[in-house]
Amino acid sequence: MPGFSMRLERDEDRARFTRLYHQTQRRLHRLAARLLGPGPRAEDAVHDTFIKFIQNYEGLRNRSDGQLERWLTVVVKNTALDTLRREGREAELETQAWEPAAPPDLGEFEALVALIRSMPEDYRRVLELKFLAEWSLADIAGELGLTEGAVKSRVFRGRKLLIDALRREGYLDGRSCV
Repeated sequence: MPGFSMRLERDEDRARFTRLYHQTQRRLHRLAARLLGPGPRAEDAVHDTFIKFIQNYEGLRNRSDGQLERWLTVVVKNTALDTLRREGREAELETQAWEPAAPPDLGEFEALVALIRSMPEDYRRVLELKFLAEWSLADIAGELGLTEGAVKSRVFRGRKLLIDALRREGYLDGRSCV
């Protein structure tokens, strides 16, 4: 991928791209693999993300490295979700009547990801960024245009919905989740 950075005109832009690539590639791949499963689909999502980064670099140049890392994370997530949509595997994103159902043959983590993806959009995005991408509350607030208090509230409510769903699915067996 760093060889593709030659499309960037200035040396400092190529150096910045290479640095960001090395800093984020593994984390972006983990996120894509969580959504798509390990293998070439996750690798393609990361590759496509960096291609989009280079194609849009002119408009992104003035952002801080932290903002660019958040941008890359959102793009890899959206690219992975687009892949799932194309394959017809993703549940309706805007469904308000939420019916969680994870196939019994999935591992616990995959079941958790499936439950989060099936949640209403307001909670799904916040929980994905908080627990799957491991973003801070401040980063989530900045990305979604919310206050940190609103993010905390959505994390709390979404987590409660998730715990209730996990109990219904038999994962918690009455154990406490604090």
